[in-house]
Order: sequence, then C-alpha cells, then structure tokens
Amino acid sequence: MSNARFGSVGRKLLSGSVLRVGNLLGAALASFFLMPLIVHHLGDRIYGFWSLASAFIGYYNLLDLGLSSAVSQYMCVAIGRKDESECRTVFNTALALQLLIGLAALIITAALAIAAPWFCHEPATVPLFRKVIIILGVNAALGFPTRVYWAVLESELRFHVQSWLALMNLTLRTGMIVWAIYAGGGLLALSWVALISTLPTMALQIWLAQREAKWARLDRRFAQLSRVKSFFSYSVYSFMAYVADLVRFQLDPLVISAIIGLAAVTHYKVAGILAQYYMQIISVSVGMLLPVFSRLHGAGNRGDLEQAFFFGTKLSCCLSVFIGLVLTGWGRPFIARWMGVGYEDGYLPLVVLSIAVLLDTSQRSSADLLYATFNHRFYAWTNCAEAVINLGCSLLLARPLGILGVALGTLIGAVVIRVIVQPWWVCKVSSLEYTRYMRFLIGNLLRAVLIAVASLGATAWGLKPSFRLLIASVVCSAAIYAVGSWVLVFNRDERKQFIVAFRRNGDLSMGQLAASIGGAAQ
Repeated sequence: MSNARFGSVGRKLLSGSVLRVGNLLGAALASFFLMPLIVHHLGDRIYGFWSLASAFIGYYNLLDLGLSSAVSQYMCVAIGRKDESECRTVFNTALALQLLIGLAALIITAALAIAAPWFCHEPATVPLFRKVIIILGVNAALGFPTRVYWAVLESELRFHVQSWLALMNLTLRTGMIVWAIYAGGGLLALSWVALISTLPTMALQIWLAQREAKWARLDRRFAQLSRVKSFFSYSVYSFMAYVADLVRFQLDPLVISAIIGLAAVTHYKVAGILAQYYMQIISVSVGMLLPVFSRLHGAGNRGDLEQAFFFGTKLSCCLSVFIGLVLTGWGRPFIARWMGVGYEDGYLPLVVLSIAVLLDTSQRSSADLLYATFNHRFYAWTNCAEAVINLGCSLLLARPLGILGVALGTLIGAVVIRVIVQPWWVCKVSSLEYTRYMRFLIGNLLRAVLIAVASLGATAWGLKPSFRLLIASVVCSAAIYAVGSWVLVFNRDERKQFIVAFRRNGDLSMGQLAASIGGAAQ
C-alpha cells in the first residue's frame, strides 16, 4: 500500500457526510414550514411575482458552464501531485474567470431590470420588480467568485467546514425571513434578506479557505490564459451532463401539462419531489469521495484508487437501497398523511421513480471515477442519450398510462443506460474486469435488498398515515438495516478499520484510508 499521505481524512469524510445530510434535511424542513408562511403573507399574486424573479436568477447557474467542477478536479489532482505552484495557478486562473462570469451576471441583471416592463403587466409593479431583480442579481453575481473558495475547501476535504457554513446560512436566512414577515416586510424585504444573509457566509468562506490552503491567495502572476482551454475542455462535459439531468428529471411536468393536464402535474410533483431528495441525499453523502478519487489519481496510486472505488460502490448500494425502501415501503401512508388521500395516485409513480434513481445512485462511484480520471466525456453523452430515451418514452406512454407512463419513461431510460451501457464503459476505460465488477455490484445490491425487506417486515406496524408511527417505524427499520448491513455487507476487516479510523479521531492518511476500504475489492 502506498505511503503517500495527504493528511487526515477519515473523520472528515464521516463528519462531513453526516453534516451534509443534516443540512439537506434541515433545508427541506425549513422549506416545508416557510412556504405556507410566505404565501399567506405575500398572497398568491405577489408570491408568484417572487417565484418569477427567483426563476430568472436561478438560470444564472448556467453561466458557470460546469467550471466549478473543473476547478475542484484540477485542484485535487495538483494536491495529489504535491504541486503547490499548480494549485496557485489553478486558483488564480479560476478566480479570474469567475470574476468575469460575475461581471456578466451583473450585466444581465441590468438588462433584466431595463426590460422589467415586458414582464410586468401593471406599470405600478415595474419599480418593485427592478429593485428585486437588482438585489437578487447582485447576490448571484457575488456568488461566482466565491465558488472558487468553495472548491478550495472541497479539494482540501474540508466538508465539515462547508457544512457548517451552509448551516449558518440556512439558520440566518430562515431567522431573518421569519423576522421580516412578522415585522410586516414585503417582497423587497425578502430580497434584502437573501443578500444580507449570504454576505457573512461568503466572507467566512473566503477567510476559512485561505486559512486551510496557504496557496489560495490572489496573485495575478499565477493567472494563466493558457489554462482556460483545459478548464473548459473538462467543464463542457460536466455542463452537458448537468443539462441532461435537467431534462431527465425536470422536464416531466411539461410533458404532463401538455398531454394530461395541469392538475396531474401537482400529483406527479409529489413523487418527483421525494425522488429528488432521494438523489440529493446520495449525492451529499457519497459524493465526497470524488475529491478523494481525484487526489489518488493525481498521485498515481492506481491500487488505492481502485480499492476506494469498490468501497464507494458498496456504500452507494447500501444507502441507495435503504432510501429506496423508505420511499416504496412508507410512501403511500406518508403521501396520504402529508397531502391527503386524493394524492395517493402519486404512489405508483414514486415507486417507479425510486427504482430508476436506485439504478443511478447505486453506481454513483462509477460516475465519480469517470470524473476523477478525466473520462467523464462518455458519462455526459450517456446522460444525454438517457434524456432523449426518457423524453421519447414519456411522450409515448403519457396518454395511455397517465402520470405512471411518464415515470415509466424515466425508468426505461435508466435501465438502458445504467444497467446495460454504463457498467461496461466504466470497466473499459478504467481497466476493471467487467465480470468482477458486476458480481460485486449485484452481490451487494442483493444483500442490501434482503436486509431491507427484513427490516420492512419487522416494522410493518408503522405503515399507517400517522407521522408519529411513520417516524417511529422508519427509525426502527433504520436501526435493523444498519446492524444487518454492518454484519452482512461490510466484511470483518472493513468493520475493524472503520473502528480504528473512528478511534484515531480522524488521524488517518489517504493510504491508510484506502487500506481500510480496500477489503471491499477482495
């Protein structure tokens, strides 16, 4: 096993994963409670006005063009090679690019403010719309250069720092929104809250990134125009994959509204929201292995990288199966209690979407491996292919099968790409033995499914439309599943190394981490 060391990572990954999942759940709860409060305070019309402005600003994310992922990747590779000069070059070049993107966002904001009369049917609302757009646009523009500092924290594996910053921002924003509403503030007040609550987080993010990485300092000498091409040669495929994901999971409501009707969109949205949270939980919990893969690739540690990949696959399988179990097992009574029995027709689409997401998220590590080794071009094209299959099948099945047909379109695309194409290509470009990988993947999925079914059977008493019973039974099922996975999925060496890593208070080198998870490849 390699002796290359990159600092402690064991506890960083564990604490970061827990905190990121906690942040996601906290954001979901905040949204759950804030939305009706804001709607009732502003009214349907003004809230629609707020939604329109937020939608405009949301499209600013497309300006990034996948650059953030490229910056993090190149930083991780440079750290893996222990090349501090390269880290400085990547940082300063990326910061210059993001400053330009931020300037472009300000120009677009000014254009939108000038064009406000086109969006507002009542002249009296034009000044308000302009002010809201300008405030939100400035907030978005400031966010682009700070993305580089976020990438610094990620490349240094400071996920717990990122999580605490996100939690601080969530708490501050939520508290200020509640205060603004009860103080009688309107739409303009909410816009100022969005900006003011973000500024302290941005400042802390910059300071903490510079404290963690001495090379993260502004120095124009290290900004190199020649590096821009390499950044965008990587980011263009990240951007393609991102856009394809939008088509795969965000275009369904448009298909439903066009073919079935607007009322059906709400019923499908119930399933869609839960499926989105499914994907996000896996992303924030397992996605932290991507910078680990990148650093190992940069260091040339092929053996450690392969072992880490197999462990990530095992972890993805365990988490994906359990969350899929929760949605399929507890979905119907939860929907009945949350939205009412009239929305239970969203349950079958939820089951279908959960299977489609499982096929994707259980192989999250294979996608991360492609990104880490600069082989993500194929992943982008397969995402696009899946988006086309998804859209085509959804259009064909929507009329005869309703919202279930739209969900089946998503599943068909996932089966073709995630079951047939992706595993073969990942093994080909990564020089992995296909039969070995498939045995490993299917074996872990089957073990996890058997444990999940057993935990569901033991807690079936809670499958009733009662939040108290639902929560209690999910907690019990999680405990049963965790114990079963610990014993039957993770082997003895892995369990021992996990305990050692935890007791060392995170003082675990990258080589030791790979050793601790290497049993997964056996």
